[in-house]
Amino acid sequence: MNLEITRRQAVRKLAALDPEKIARCCRLRFEQEQQYFLLPFLNREYRISYPEGKVYTTRGEEAPIYPSLIMLHYLVTADGEPLAGEWISFRHLPGGGIYMEPFRKRALDPFLKIYGHQPRAFLSSATILGGYPGSLNGINRVIPVLPCVPLLFILWPGDEELPPSANILFDRSAPAYLPTEDYAHLPGMVIKAMGRSRLST
Repeated sequence: MNLEITRRQAVRKLAALDPEKIARCCRLRFEQEQQYFLLPFLNREYRISYPEGKVYTTRGEEAPIYPSLIMLHYLVTADGEPLAGEWISFRHLPGGGIYMEPFRKRALDPFLKIYGHQPRAFLSSATILGGYPGSLNGINRVIPVLPCVPLLFILWPGDEELPPSANILFDRSAPAYLPTEDYAHLPGMVIKAMGRSRLST
C-alpha cells in the first residue's frame, strides 16, 4: 500500500480519538496548550501534532515517513494493555506467518550479519539505545523501542563447529500496540539505529 495513503488513514483515526485517552493508553505526555504528544521512539523524542498527526523531532525537523507511520500506528492502536513480561516469537503474532519472509530479510538476517561475530559491539550499541539485560539465555538486550513496545534481541555467537544464531522476540501484549506488519519492519529500524549509535561513539 502507498505509504502516504496509509499515513492519511492513520491521521484520520487519530483525529477521531480523544487525545487524553491516547496519552493514557500509550503512556506518554499530551501537551494540552500546544496540542501535541511527546513520544520517545528509539531513544529520541518526537512531537506529534493533534489532530494533524504531523511528526517532528524536538528540533523541529520533520520525521521520515516510515518512522512517522510506526508512531502514528502506535497512537491509534494502543489500548493500554499491561506488558505481560512473557516473550513470543514473530510467528506467534496475529498473522505472523504471512510476514515471516520480510521479517527474516529485514530483521534476523541483518542482525546476524552485523553482530553474529561481534557480541560486544551488539551489547554496546544496544545499551546506547537504552537496552537492558533480559531474563532469557544467550547474549541479549531488551530495547524499549516505544513506551509499551520492548523488543528482545538474543544472540548466540558461533564457534568453530556451529554458526552464530539469533532471535528477536516480542512481549505477549505486542498486538495491543502495533499491527503485525509494523513488527515485521520495526526490528530492522532498531538494527539501523544500533549501527548509527556505533558510528557516533
